Amino acid sequence: MKTNNTNNRELAQHFSVYYQNVQGLIPFTHLSDKHPKLDETKIFELHSYIYKFKPDIIILNETWLKPSIMDSEILPSQLYNIYRCDRTDFTHPPDTNDPKKFRKNGGGVLIGINADLQVTCNQVKLKCHAEFIAIEFILDNKKKIIIGTCYRVGTLGMDNAQEIIGTIKMLSRKKSVQNMIIIGDLNLGGINWELSQGKSTLEKFFLNSFAENGLIQCINTPTHKKGNILDILLTTSARFIDGVSIVTDEIYCNSDHYPITFNLSAKCKRIKRTKRSCYNFSKANWRDLNSALSNVDWKLNIDSCEPEIAWTRFCKILFRNVDTHIPKFVVKNEYNPPWFDSECYQKCKEKDKLHKKFKKDKTLLNELRFKNCRRDFKNLIKLKMRKNLDCPDRNVLTKKFWSHFKSKTKESRIPEVVHYNSRSTSNPVSKANLFNSFFSDQFSSASQYDID
Repeated sequence: MKTNNTNNRELAQHFSVYYQNVQGLIPFTHLSDKHPKLDETKIFELHSYIYKFKPDIIILNETWLKPSIMDSEILPSQLYNIYRCDRTDFTHPPDTNDPKKFRKNGGGVLIGINADLQVTCNQVKLKCHAEFIAIEFILDNKKKIIIGTCYRVGTLGMDNAQEIIGTIKMLSRKKSVQNMIIIGDLNLGGINWELSQGKSTLEKFFLNSFAENGLIQCINTPTHKKGNILDILLTTSARFIDGVSIVTDEIYCNSDHYPITFNLSAKCKRIKRTKRSCYNFSKANWRDLNSALSNVDWKLNIDSCEPEIAWTRFCKILFRNVDTHIPKFVVKNEYNPPWFDSECYQKCKEKDKLHKKFKKDKTLLNELRFKNCRRDFKNLIKLKMRKNLDCPDRNVLTKKFWSHFKSKTKESRIPEVVHYNSRSTSNPVSKANLFNSFFSDQFSSASQYDID
């Protein structure tokens, strides 16, 4: 992946990185579903963080995602290029002696890279029986940086550990690599990182392997609410990393694991986005727009010309009237979608403030105030999104000339079982044939007479 070149660029001195084990972006009760719905509250909180802090790189562990969930449902597709490793039997092999020992669902890792960064990013091909993903960044000076993330279930044994360390060794041998960063939840809570001492044989194996590959662990404070260091940040060159922060007093995405933020020193060019204008549909004069379009002599304008010319004329007439009857406003922050306005931002700040107060004084009243505000924030976001998508007058215009993917759908895109004419099937080919039969039945037989 390489972002588009542009003359409107500025030089970035570092990448800002946000990491967190989010403990699932789908509800636990839907974990075994083939087409699960997303946890709306977590998605809204994650997006609020993105619009507020604008991180260059987003790294998530325990996403619990399934192939039926699109990248654009997780992060804004116009802002981030997304790389995923969802749980499969290959990355999380079952125990042949006890198939139910390890969870078939859950796990998963993700890396999102800001599309504004003028760098070439290549996903490293890994043949690893572990939930591991790595991205190679090629900077302007042709130097390379590798950023990877790995999630390890704490009950997995030495076989999984050797897979992880084998992948790290392979990455460390790549040529022209200036620095390698590995971050993730490896569930090594028994290690004393200050003394470099482990309790179990497995923990000692990881410590020795990290040292052999020249990796330095940069986190020495708890990353979990129970006081353990489960999420670790490894690097081959600590001088390229600064501003490491374990965020304990704010909720970016509700989880038992604290978010981790840090800066990665690297010079690269970045697109400086221009301000964009959007239609203000809430102040549109729908009645006059409908009247103006009704008074257009469409037959005169488009019936007597070629399709390409007719389409050009149609668009010109349509948007001339749209511009006349629907005012525009300038979006100052290019990250914010139209529905994330000042009211949403203030409610988000109020929620964070109440969470800090609850962390400081854990009374029942403070807990209730925080939970109620969190619920109100979720409902406000849903209301704003609905207002931006729905047209109040269905007799005028039902679409607002722009598309938006509804990430909170509760239905699968294609039914698992298709029923038609007393026939039912779950086979993909048979389902396609049933759809073909349905569409074919909508047409009448060809006429037998000559209309001339």
